[in-house]
Amino acid sequence: MSSRRPRPPARVPSVVVAASALALGAAALTGCTTSAPGGGPASPSTSAAPSPAASGATPTADPGYTPPPLVSSPLALDCAALLDPAAGVLPTLWPGLAAADAPDAPDADALDDALAPVAEADGTVCDWVDAAGDHVTVGVAAYDEASLTAIANDLVASSNSVPSYGVEGYFSLHGGTGVARALPTGRLVVAESTTFAEPGSAEPVMTQLLAAVGEGGAG
Repeated sequence: MSSRRPRPPARVPSVVVAASALALGAAALTGCTTSAPGGGPASPSTSAAPSPAASGATPTADPGYTPPPLVSSPLALDCAALLDPAAGVLPTLWPGLAAADAPDAPDADALDDALAPVAEADGTVCDWVDAAGDHVTVGVAAYDEASLTAIANDLVASSNSVPSYGVEGYFSLHGGTGVARALPTGRLVVAESTTFAEPGSAEPVMTQLLAAVGEGGAG
């Protein structure tokens, strides 16, 4: 009885195995590729420009923006009625205080930065001088509510708030001149002098001015 030896398993040609491997690799690559609309490959996500929100960029204001102009009404007041040099403590603080020639209100170029807006608004500017030659200059102008809000916003950033004036008030020093401002309803009231070293120095003048202008800005 003859015995048979087992037949060895059939061998797949190495050329066929290599071709199959290449085909599988190509299929895998094809499955991982996405196409952008129009048939081209999509750009890598890292090449996309970041949005302002993602990058934290802050939008800048339009450089062409100009704030609206202030809206005012002409206001002609009697200087003697605004400030009585003989009243209260004024003679003690400024002996011999007497009316002086103030620049005409429309002549804004003759005034400083504090009083020029009063002149430009066709308001009232008055000046007094004492025996020592110290001047007290005041101005009152009429503005609408939106304009007064804009003025107040500027003063918040550039001056110190003064609650003791009884209305919204501010004080600042410009060189050697103290400038007090108050914003009763409908009015901008300004008083300045080289003798105003701090807010309290201007308070007697501001008290009289605000009383003369009256509650609610009538004057």
